[in-house]
Amino acid sequence: MRIQAMQKRQKKSLDERIKLIRSMRGSLKGKMGDKPFAQRMAEENAEEKELEERRFQRLAALGRKNRS
Repeated sequence: MRIQAMQKRQKKSLDERIKLIRSMRGSLKGKMGDKPFAQRMAEENAEEKELEERRFQRLAALGRKNRS
């Protein structure tokens, strides 16, 4: 088996990088009256953890059910 080398990404021009950075700033920048970024991330992480916990419990229950 032969491993092929990954192709290098071509560097973007200065104008392309500026455009990309500006577009990202717009998506990350919150709107007036929104929750702070840290609070939004904490809530999203808590939701994600809850989903993982439910999935784990469901899979554990299925495992116990199959053993019976």
